[in-house]
Amino acid sequence: MKGDYYIHSKYDASVIFYNEIIMSKTVKTSLITLSALIFWMFTGIFSSDDEESNSVIEIEGNNAINNSALVSAKIFNAKPKISFVVLRGRTESDRNVYIAAETMGIVENIYFEKGDKVKKGEIICKQSIDARKAKLDEANALMKQKELEWQASRTLVEKGYRSQTQLAASSAAYDASKALVKQMEQELDNINIRAPFDGIFNEKLAEIGDFLSIGKPCGKVVDYDPIKITAQVSEKEILSVKNGLPGRAKLSTGEKVEGLVTYVSNTADPATRTFRIEMEVENNNLSYKDGLTAEIFIPIKEINGHLIPPSSLTLNEVGEVGVRHIVDKNKAKFSKVEILGDENELVWISGLPEKVTIITVGHEFVSNGDTVNYKLQDENS
Repeated sequence: MKGDYYIHSKYDASVIFYNEIIMSKTVKTSLITLSALIFWMFTGIFSSDDEESNSVIEIEGNNAINNSALVSAKIFNAKPKISFVVLRGRTESDRNVYIAAETMGIVENIYFEKGDKVKKGEIICKQSIDARKAKLDEANALMKQKELEWQASRTLVEKGYRSQTQLAASSAAYDASKALVKQMEQELDNINIRAPFDGIFNEKLAEIGDFLSIGKPCGKVVDYDPIKITAQVSEKEILSVKNGLPGRAKLSTGEKVEGLVTYVSNTADPATRTFRIEMEVENNNLSYKDGLTAEIFIPIKEINGHLIPPSSLTLNEVGEVGVRHIVDKNKAKFSKVEILGDENELVWISGLPEKVTIITVGHEFVSNGDTVNYKLQDENS
């Protein structure tokens, strides 16, 4: 028993000694590894800081590029453009007249209906003759009597049986009778109410059987050739509009017409402080109607402008109309413009440099001074 115990005790001591040797080696290895790790960490602090800062700069730079707006732009070059005064007006007939009775009488006949064309001098309405023919016959008989008396007086004066004074009285009576005949003829003709010019019998204001006193109208005749397009010009623009200037107009029916300015008022309307102008347009076939709304363009000067799509126009913070264009390579800038007119589906503007790169798509997402990435469109697109 003692022998066995001894053997075991000796064996256990050997194991303990062996374990101590292994542990001491492990500790040493761990300490060396830890020291190397600490040394690596301390020596890498500064280099990692530099690399990190470089990474941050690179990331920020990339973010700045990636965060800038991506838009489409196009280069526009200025072209000569006629500047117009643009006005809103309406078409008007050249003349319109109420044809009225010049004598009293009952309407006996109306020869035209509303809308009929009439020629100058044609009888439109006719009143009854009444006693006018009898009065004319009476005047003619009196004139013949006075003529005979005048001839007899002249013969007697030649023979010395009558004085020159009596001859003069006979001559005056004869002249008066002739004047009375003309008066009665005119009175008889006045029953015919005629067209004062070529035009349209636009309104019928009497019927057969109506009694017309002097000055009461039978109808209305309107002259539509030429037709006038009238408008009001502001005080600011009146000096630019003169007689003889050519103009064009677009009617509310879609028709486009051309004409000349024939009248510019010298007196302003006291209520609106505007001046009336008239432009005459040929209307041989009477296709242009009276009272149509018209947009009038009167050329006043030639300036340089840009022809751009209307979708490129925008508003700034105070509501001014303009465009956003690119300056300093990739900076957005808003510039106020003046709209001069339109051409097909494009608009003419002024107020920009002769050559300008305008943002055509995406301008609503950028502001003044913003950095933008832009894709340049083909000039022919």
